[in-house]
Amino acid sequence: MISRRHMMLLGGAAAMPWPGHTQETPAKPRIALIMGNAAYSSGIGTLANPVNDAELVAQGIASCGFRLVSGDIVRDANRSTMMAAIRDYVDVLKEAGPDAMGFFYYSGHGAARKNEGNYLIPVGESDVLDDALWDDSVSLDWLMQKLDALDAPSVVAIDACRNVLQLPEAQRSLGGGESFRGLRRTAGGAGERNMFLSFATWEGETASDGRADDSNGPYASALSTRLSKPATTVRDMFEQVRLDVLEKTFQRQEPMNLSRLQRRSSDIKIGSWELDRVEMTPGGARWPLRQALVIANSYAESQAFSLSGTHTDGEKVRAALEASGYSTVYVPDTEYSDFFSHVDAFIDRLRVAGPAAVGLVYFAGYGTDISGDNYLMMDGELPRNKFEAAQSSVRLGDLVTRLESSSAQAIMVLADCGRPFNGMGHRGGDPGFNEDFGRDNVVVAYAVAPGTHRLNPQTDSEFAGSFSRIIQSEDRIDIETVMRRVALDVQARTDGAERPWFQTSLDLPIFFRADIRPEDETTPMGPEDTYAPPSDPYP
Repeated sequence: MISRRHMMLLGGAAAMPWPGHTQETPAKPRIALIMGNAAYSSGIGTLANPVNDAELVAQGIASCGFRLVSGDIVRDANRSTMMAAIRDYVDVLKEAGPDAMGFFYYSGHGAARKNEGNYLIPVGESDVLDDALWDDSVSLDWLMQKLDALDAPSVVAIDACRNVLQLPEAQRSLGGGESFRGLRRTAGGAGERNMFLSFATWEGETASDGRADDSNGPYASALSTRLSKPATTVRDMFEQVRLDVLEKTFQRQEPMNLSRLQRRSSDIKIGSWELDRVEMTPGGARWPLRQALVIANSYAESQAFSLSGTHTDGEKVRAALEASGYSTVYVPDTEYSDFFSHVDAFIDRLRVAGPAAVGLVYFAGYGTDISGDNYLMMDGELPRNKFEAAQSSVRLGDLVTRLESSSAQAIMVLADCGRPFNGMGHRGGDPGFNEDFGRDNVVVAYAVAPGTHRLNPQTDSEFAGSFSRIIQSEDRIDIETVMRRVALDVQARTDGAERPWFQTSLDLPIFFRADIRPEDETTPMGPEDTYAPPSDPYP
C-alpha cells in the first residue's frame, strides 16, 4: 500500500566514539555556502524568516565541521552577489578534491518556469512579478551543472516554496508543478551526479515561512536540530528532518529528498562531532537506526515435538541481519516470563534511535490460532489444550501493538511458524486478522499462509533461508519488495507447497538495508551466497 507520490531514501547509521575533552572535527575538507533572502519588495512579497533560517542552519553546519566559504552567511543578496558566492563555493570545492564534501542551503523565494527549470530569486532586482523576473534570477540548473562537474559529493537543501508566485508561466514557487522536472538536465542526461537534494516541501506544494514570532521556519528548525545531533548518514539525517517537519506542521508540509549519491559516497555522514551521551550505547557508539530481535524456540522439554532446527534458522537470520546493517540481539529458547523484557529492551533501542528507526522481530517456533487470535508459543513444555496455550503464549496482536508504541517509521514482525503438533491442535489462521492490528507502519509476515503448515517441521526453514539470502543481495530494495521476493523464492523451492504471506500498513517505500558497501570494499560472493531473484509479478 504505497502512496503514489512518496519516496524514501535511507542509508546506514553511524557508529561514533565517545567525545574527548576537545571537540573533534572531520579530517576531510567540508565546505558550505548558506544563503538567506528575505528583504524582497512588496511586489515580490517580503518574508519574515529566511535570514534567521540561514543563521540557524549555519550554526548547525558549523558543529558538523563545515566552514562557510564566504566566512558568514550570504544575506539579502542581489543576483551578482549570489552568483559570485556560488562561483567561489564551487571553485573551493573543486580545489579541495574528491575527498571533500559540499553543503549548499538556500532560504528565500524561488520559482519554477514552465519547461525551463527552477530559479532562486535575488533581493533588489525585480520589483514585480513579470517576465523580467527570470532574467534577474539565478538558475538552479546552472548551480546543479557546476556541482555535477565536481568529484566531491554535495548536499543541496532548498528551503523555498514559501508562497504562490502569480506568474503567467509558473503558478507556484520552487517545488511547484515543474520543480521536479527542473532537477533534470535540459539535455536529458543523468544530472545531479553524486548529489543529495532536499526540498522543504513536495513538488506542487508550498512551504511555511513560519510566523514572524517563531523566528524560524519548520524546515530550517528541523534541519538545524538534526545537524546538531550525532553524526549519521546523509540519507538518515534528512529522513529524520522529513519526519520532524511533518510533525511540526501537523502533516501539512512534507520535505522531498532525492539521492544521486554514487555508491562510494552513499555512506557519507553528517552531524555534530560533539556527541550527545543520551543517544549513545553503553559501549560508546550511537544506536544504529536499524534494530532487530531474533527469537528461536526449540521446546527441548517436549521431546518428540522439539524443534532443534530453529536454532540454526535463528543464527542464519541473525548473521544475515547483522551483515545488512541491523544491530541484532539473538535470544534462543525464550520463556513467557522473559519474553516481554526482551521486547521492551528492543523498543527502548528503537526509541533512542529516533523516528527514522526501522525495527525487525523474527520468531521461529510454534504458533497457533485460538478462536481467531494468533499466538506465538514460548519455550517450555507444549500446552495440552487451548486454555493452557492462551495462558502460556503471546498474542501476536498484543506484540504488534506494543511494538507500534516505539514510533519507529517501520516495524517488521516475521513469524516463522506453521509447524503442526499434537496436543491442543495445530497452527491455523484467519485472514480477517488483518484488521485487528498493524495499522501504523507495520509489516507482518508468516512463513506459510494462514491455515497451512510446513511440509517438514524438523528441517531447516525455507523461509529463513530465502530471507537470509535475499536481504544480502546487492540490490537496495524496499521492505515490500524483500517480502515479495522471499515469497516467490520459497514457492519456487517448494514447488508451491509453502507460500509465505504478508500484510503491510506502510505507506512509504522504505529501504530494507542500512547501507551499501562502497565498491572498493565489496568482497566476491561464493556460489552458496549468490542470489538471483525470480521474476517479480509486482513491478
